Parts: sequence; structure tokens; C-alpha cells
Amino acid sequence: MATASERNERLQDQAGTLVDLLHRDTRYPPGSTVLEAGCGVGAQTVALARRSPGARFTSVDISADSIAEARRRAGLANVEFRQADIFALPFQPESFDQVLSASSWSTSPSRSPPWPVSAACSGLAGPSR
Repeated sequence: MATASERNERLQDQAGTLVDLLHRDTRYPPGSTVLEAGCGVGAQTVALARRSPGARFTSVDISADSIAEARRRAGLANVEFRQADIFALPFQPESFDQVLSASSWSTSPSRSPPWPVSAACSGLAGPSR
């Protein structure tokens, strides 16, 4: 079984690959609010937040260890990391301008296929301001 450090490193590597594939040119406008549901160790969050310093990011993961690692690595004023279950998110409808959940689909085997993740997050993004 992998140690927490090994697991965090693996998650960081996986997320780095996703950042390159999915987000290389992603920028959010100043004032935007973005939810990342299932942020893991925060690699995607950090890359996106650095590219969009005027946007506000809220990133959640069910794993306390992953959230602790994300907080340790991030050090960004426009990011808040919170421990939460994607299937019981503590946010009101239309709380965010954008919602992303790229990593959680591959790490929720008991909830496959990924549509339940989409359903859990639907309604959290409102009309862009």
C-alpha cells in the first residue's frame, strides 16, 4: 500500500498531466467564482488560480490528507480549500460562475459512471456575472 506521500505525489503527477491537456489556455475573468469539486492535492487549482489571479477559487475534496497537502502547496490568496463530499456539497444553488470536476470522475469508482458527479454539481453554477 502506498504511503500518503507517495499517493500525494501520484495525484500531483496525474493532475499535472490534466492541466497540460485540459487547461493550458484556460483563464477566468477577474471577479469570477470557480468551484473545483474533487480537487485532490490541488494541482489543477493552483495552475488555474495562478493564471487567473482576479478569480476566486473554492476547491473541495473528501480527503483531509489531500486538502492538507493542497493547502501546504498552494499559498495563493485567491484559493480556499475545503474538505467536503461532492455528493453533499455545502453550497447554495448558483454560488459559482464555473464548476469543474475533472479529477473526481477517475477517483470515484463506487460512483461510476461519472454522471452522478455531474448531477451532484449541477445547479451550483449560475449565470456569469
